[in-house]
Amino acid sequence: MKQGLAFFLLVLLLGACSAKFLKVDDEGKIGDIKEYDKALKVKAIPEKKKKVIPKNKTQTLVVTTTTKRVYEQKKIETPPPPKKKRLKKHYPAIEDSEGFDGRRPLIDPFRVGEKVTLAVKYFGMNAGKMEIMVLPFKEVNGKKSYHFQVRAQTSPFFNAFYAVEDVAETFVDYEEMIPYNFAIHIKESKQLKEVRSYFDWKALKSHYWEKKITKKKGERTKKYEWDIQKYSQNIFSGPFVFRTFTLRPGKKIKMRLADEKKNMVVTTDVLRRETIDTAIGKLDTLVIRPKVQIEGNFKPMGDVLFWVTNDDRKFIVRIKSKIKIGSIYAELIDLDPGKP
Repeated sequence: MKQGLAFFLLVLLLGACSAKFLKVDDEGKIGDIKEYDKALKVKAIPEKKKKVIPKNKTQTLVVTTTTKRVYEQKKIETPPPPKKKRLKKHYPAIEDSEGFDGRRPLIDPFRVGEKVTLAVKYFGMNAGKMEIMVLPFKEVNGKKSYHFQVRAQTSPFFNAFYAVEDVAETFVDYEEMIPYNFAIHIKESKQLKEVRSYFDWKALKSHYWEKKITKKKGERTKKYEWDIQKYSQNIFSGPFVFRTFTLRPGKKIKMRLADEKKNMVVTTDVLRRETIDTAIGKLDTLVIRPKVQIEGNFKPMGDVLFWVTNDDRKFIVRIKSKIKIGSIYAELIDLDPGKP
């Protein structure tokens, strides 16, 4: 579980060394990933052509300048089921089915172009920033898929202690809301690391590959596979897919999760509503706390709390994570809701 969103906060403060990045070659590439590429065929989906405005018609362009983007929360209104249409059953049974037609949510919380930017702080100092993004749709193995990405980068001040430029991404099937993969690209002061994980849903297998280069130990590689359960999420798809569920205080949301040769169940408690002040104004939020069940035992996921907007979008706008010395805090500094 150490490579999820909370991991991106923790990694900003690990170790202390030169601000210079470890380099292997000019492009920072560290390994061959032909097996991964063979399993995952990704193509861009062409955008729809924009309507051409006739020459005899004029269009007024209004330009505004502002130091921050304004996000207006809307009242949550779950649409009624379509008339004369019976909703498909939602699987797996452990998941909450409210607001779904089969695996598809009745309200899609995602918009292409959306980006949440969080400032990461430690002892009140600016440690870096995290960006949570929805990129344009992709065709993955012949199917329309979401493309989610998370980026983490240290601030100029913290670069003097430990420099970080990390990227994680995952593709999630549009209809089934299940992930095909995750990929992690880590570029830090002490290490370069590439991680690839591919979920083979026909064989119900997860394939994992990792290559790491450090100053002390040189090059090391990991490779393994294990059986997974249907409708499992990976560590990066989970926080995104969680946004498709209907939330309210007192609810418990369960999801299957597969990571590091383990099959788990993550239970997220919706603790309370809370209005918080942010860089873009006051936001109505829900405070949630995840915990993981492994072999029947529940374990907190690093004592982490998340704040998500209490609306149809459920943006992550605040994170608190306790560590051995103090705690790491991430708060919203900018929010682009994406294309309507």
